[in-house]
Formats: sequence, structure tokens, C-alpha cells
Amino acid sequence: MGYMILLGAGASFGSGSVLPYAPPLGNSLFTKLEELGNTAASLPNELKDLFRENFESGMAAYNEFANGNVMSFQRELAGYLARFKPLQGNHYIRLIESLNNRRFTYCSLNYDLLFELSANSLGYGITYSNRLAPRNIRLLKIHGSCNFWPDLGKSIIRGVSFFGSFSAAISAQVKPLNQYQSILKSTTEDSIAPAIAMYAEGKKVTVCPDYVSAQQEMWNESINETSKIFIIGVRVHQADKHIWQNIGESESDIYYFGASKADEEEFVAWKDAYRKKNAYFRLCLFPEAIDAIISLTR
Repeated sequence: MGYMILLGAGASFGSGSVLPYAPPLGNSLFTKLEELGNTAASLPNELKDLFRENFESGMAAYNEFANGNVMSFQRELAGYLARFKPLQGNHYIRLIESLNNRRFTYCSLNYDLLFELSANSLGYGITYSNRLAPRNIRLLKIHGSCNFWPDLGKSIIRGVSFFGSFSAAISAQVKPLNQYQSILKSTTEDSIAPAIAMYAEGKKVTVCPDYVSAQQEMWNESINETSKIFIIGVRVHQADKHIWQNIGESESDIYYFGASKADEEEFVAWKDAYRKKNAYFRLCLFPEAIDAIISLTR
């Protein structure tokens, strides 16, 4: 059996050398979006305050306020996160180059491209699948990604707004783009956004939801085919049952790398809720987590 590494916002934030700076965590993300001077900056003050207090609560309230028309916000968020680039010494690069990647399936909850660009810098491609491919690393992005743009063929959607509650605003295949293409799309499109979940409880996806659902199905398959799951930079939020219930009900050994006492408390509460005997907490940062994974998978 192989191994899985689950990566969250804390991994990108703590990954070290990044241009122009480390991607912000949720509690400071809205301020960075507001500084762009576009959609986020134009929101009513009460919504801005809610976003700053809790991004997920702000996103849920904004979705209701906008009657589901959140494409411009999602596009702005994706374009912002697409700009981050790992530099030499980044911990994602060390993680990838230190492991036998044929034995690992990676899963990221992040919308950014730091993992992909790190793999590319080492000569690897990325397959968004749990199936092996030559010189490719398996990466599942179960909340979508800033480069998961709808493949509309020769069709063009311009000057369109999407209002209301719907399971899918756009149903299409996805064409993963590179960093340059992703940034360009986010600045030139005026109607659509990439396939990313709303950063709110429930993680609803309205652009190409079938593609993201397929990512989640492969995640579920992989959980049942792995002997050990390593978790870096992911807060234990039990409301996200597609993550924490699935892990809790798996037979895999769980190694959770947390950065604070609060992380440990939330992990222990989850562990106790699922009576998970083979789940272990380690207080450490990204570099020490890599050392532990190397040791535990020899």
C-alpha cells in the first residue's frame, strides 16, 4: 500500500521561500484581496468586517447578498493566488525531492500552484489523478484550483452574470492551465471563474462541479488504499466531513503535524470522536514534518 500527504493552507503559508511573500491564511486573506482595489474592495463595509473576522462566514453572507453572483470574487481570488511562486529553498521542493513519489498520492486543499510549480522545478509534471503516470506526480485538489478553468472549446461567454441558487452555473470539462495562462485568464475573463469551491462551510462548487467531484471521489478511493496519511497545515474542522469523517473512518495510520497547542486540542477532540487509536499528533513546523515523513516511510 502507498502513502498519502494532505496539505492545507498552513503548508503553503509555512513553506518558506515564496515570491512575492507567503500566501496569507484565511484570517488575513480578505485584506490582501481588498488591496487589489476591485471586487473585494467594493463590498459594503458590514460584509468587509465579516470577512475580516471570519472569511468563511463572510463568504456565506456575500453569496446570499449577491444572490449567488460571486463569479467576479472567485475570479479575483483565483488570480491573486495564482501569482505565488516557490523559490529555491521552498519546503514543497524539499518534500518532493526527498521522497519516492511513486509511493505517494498528494492531496491539497489549496487553490494556489505552489506544489505544482515546485514539482515542475524538479522536472516533474502533474497528473490530477490517483493513477500513476511516467515522470508525473499524483495530486488531487478536492476543493478545486486556480488553474482549473472550464474548457469551452470555441465558445465564448462574455457579459454574463449568474444569479440564483443552482447546482452548476457552468458544466464543462476542465483544462488545467499553467501559471501564466491562469493569471491571464483571471484578468481577461469578465463572466466566468475557475472551478474552485466557495471558501465557506460546505465548500460548494458551481463551476464544473463534476470535475471537482471526481477529484473528491479519487481522494476517497486513495484513503482506502493507503497505509499512512500525513497531514500538514490543515486545521481540524469537523464540519468538513468530506475530509475529517473520511479520514476518521479509514483504517490508515494518521500522522498530524500541528504548529500550536490549539491544533493539538482540535486534533484530540476529532480523534476521540472517531475513537481513532492509530492517530498521532506531532508539534512541529513544515521542515520537521518532512524529516518525520522520510523516517516513517523508509
